[in-house]
Formats: sequence, structure tokens, C-alpha cells
Amino acid sequence: MTRVLLLGASGFLGGVIAAELRRASVEVVPAQGDLLELDAAAWAARLEGVNAVVNAAGRTAGSLSELTRANVLLLAQVLGAVQAAGVRLIHLASAAEYGPAQPGEASREDSPTRPVSVYGATKLAGTVLLQEAVRTGRADALALRLTNPVGAGMNPGSLPGRAARELREAAGQGQTSVRFGPLGAFRDFIAAPEVGRAVLHFLPGQPATAPAQTAAALDGVLNLGSGEARPVRDIVTGLAALAGYQGQLVEDAPGSPRSGDVPYQRADTTRLQAAGFVPANSLESALLDLYTAGH
Repeated sequence: MTRVLLLGASGFLGGVIAAELRRASVEVVPAQGDLLELDAAAWAARLEGVNAVVNAAGRTAGSLSELTRANVLLLAQVLGAVQAAGVRLIHLASAAEYGPAQPGEASREDSPTRPVSVYGATKLAGTVLLQEAVRTGRADALALRLTNPVGAGMNPGSLPGRAARELREAAGQGQTSVRFGPLGAFRDFIAAPEVGRAVLHFLPGQPATAPAQTAAALDGVLNLGSGEARPVRDIVTGLAALAGYQGQLVEDAPGSPRSGDVPYQRADTTRLQAAGFVPANSLESALLDLYTAGH
């Protein structure tokens, strides 16, 4: 049986990954405690009998110090630990590392990286560390550069999480309008279960077809997205339809600085497809999961 140490198991994506791996009879060991406090011996003990490490830990908001600790320093420790133990690492990176793209342009794994937020900058710093460890042969590691996962368990502070809550309440209370910021930015959305499926696909030791066997040896950086750019407005209108809300969706609230700085984003999924991974869940199914999870 494959045994995986999962960092960030209690988070949104960590929970998705844990559920998918367990469905595939992979033993999931959640990492406990302050991992930055572990020394080399403690990491070695954590990794005893483990076939792979999945890093779904990290922060999307906070101070520079908090984001650096979570997105850079922890990954640096993990890279050292997997090198010493000789196990594979699958790390969740972010499309925020790319920064702005021209409308219609799909960001490839080798596209220029110009993050416009502290979050994106710290995620990129972690990815650069991973790439260097792979380049020098010090680690067997793959960074899945996620676009915008959507699904059950999303933070209510995220746009999809907030929209699901507010539209449900608006429909129940008969409100005539709900306010949002501008919703015209384009994003590459992916159903959250695809993250769990992709982690499983790239784990070593899984029964696999020929492309998946090749995938288990893939390292470096790989985009994980749908390859399609859709207006953020689709998230809100889709959730409004699920809620049966027929009032106005007003876009006059202050907008997200991140959305304003990156009006268009789409991942090139050529390498993902070549590795034999095909998404099986639609954005609509992800919105349904998100909405029904709140009932």
C-alpha cells in the first residue's frame, strides 16, 4: 500500500486530496504540529515508511513574514527532508506566480513569471527552490501549478465561498439585490476534486496505464487547470441559479486588487494532457458541490 505524508490536511485542498487518496486505498498520514520546528531527525522519523510527501500547506493571505514562513521556508525544509529520505514530493504551487497575461494568451510552464502580490511572489520563491532541487538532482519533486480550484469547503472569504453564502441568504430573505465587486476578470477555474485526482495520478506506486507510469516520473513544474478562461461572473451567476435567486447582481462594490491587477489568466495544459491526465469534473459540478455543502 502507498503511504503518503500529507501537509495541510485540514485545509480546503488538503481535505480534497485526503479524500481522493483514501478512496484509492492510499494510506494518508496527516502532518501534525509546527513543522517549521522539526529538525532533521524529526523529519526522518515522520518520513519513515512513507512513499511520498504531498505539500498542500501554505497561506494565501497574511503579512510578508507569515507568507514567507508558510510558502517558502516550510517548503525548503520539506525539500531537504525528502532528499534525505529519498521519497517523492508533490507540491501545490499557484498560477498567481505567472502574474498578468495578455487576453487569449495561455501561460506555459516556461512563461515569464511576474507575480503582482506578496502571495504570488512567495509561492514563486518556493517553486524556484523546488526547481533548483530538481535540476541539481537533490530531489524527486513535482510542483502542480494550480489555477483557481472551486468546490465544497472553500473559505467564506473567497469570492465563490462568499457568493454561495450571500446568494443563499438573499434568496431566503427575498433581497432584491446583492453587491459584488467587478466580475469581468477572466480566470481558469478547475473543480477542486481534480487536484486530488492529479495528486493521485502523479504518485509513485499506483496501478497505471503507460502515460500514468510516465507521469509518476515527471518532475519540475506542471500546470493544473482547465485550459479555458471564463469570466469570474460565471461563478456568481452559476451560484445564483442554484440558489434560485432572481434579484439583481450589482457590481459596484470595491473590487479585489488581485483581480484588477490580473484581468486575464489561463493555463496551457499541453504537458498535463501529455502526462495522461484528463479532467473529469466540470465547473458546474464544482459550484453544485460548493452550494450544497452549505446546506
